[in-house]
Amino acid sequence: MRDVGIASHREPELSRGEGASSVYLTFRGTSDARSSVDRDTRLRIVLPIAQAARLWQLLDENLSHEEKFSRAP
Repeated sequence: MRDVGIASHREPELSRGEGASSVYLTFRGTSDARSSVDRDTRLRIVLPIAQAARLWQLLDENLSHEEKFSRAP
């Protein structure tokens, strides 16, 4: 298993093709790997719709009311 750490202040990207059974979640940031020459990193996660729905539920359960409705700068 590879553990990838990314420091990101950019907005995540979410895309789904019309009628597609998965969503694509993308994070862009800087890798915490010190051995890498190019630390600019993109992490793309493909989630089946059922897992995306579960992620939504977990976020709902773990964020405060203020966090759910705050807008990050």
